[in-house]
Amino acid sequence: MSNSRWTEQDLARLSQRNGPLRKQQASAVVKAQSKYRNVQTVADGLKFDSKREADYWMGLRLRERAGEITELQRQVDLPLTCPSKEKDGTATVVAHFRADYIYLENGITHVVDAKGKRTRMYDLKKKWLFLQSGIEIEEV
Repeated sequence: MSNSRWTEQDLARLSQRNGPLRKQQASAVVKAQSKYRNVQTVADGLKFDSKREADYWMGLRLRERAGEITELQRQVDLPLTCPSKEKDGTATVVAHFRADYIYLENGITHVVDAKGKRTRMYDLKKKWLFLQSGIEIEEV
């Protein structure tokens, strides 16, 4: 049996109701829903975690082709640091904030996150990034 939430008894009851299930049908039935109910999507030949993220990317690509924005990037890791105990004053990278998109518009850098569900970890990293670098994350 696979790592599913369905027990053998569940499959047997389902089989009695709907007729016998083949193994490939059973695996389709037990496909788990994502934690935040997002639907992974492929757009522009790229895989996205949600439809919202994919739609926003397509809009940014159109704006880039029109010349409104430049240097469009996706899934960019921004380091989150803290002071080191070393005497040279260097900082130690403790974690990363992964920005969905970064682009330039009229010389201004925009850091964008396609947000469906705000988590405590997201809020912590967003505040940390702002206090560390003065970068404000735009949520869409």
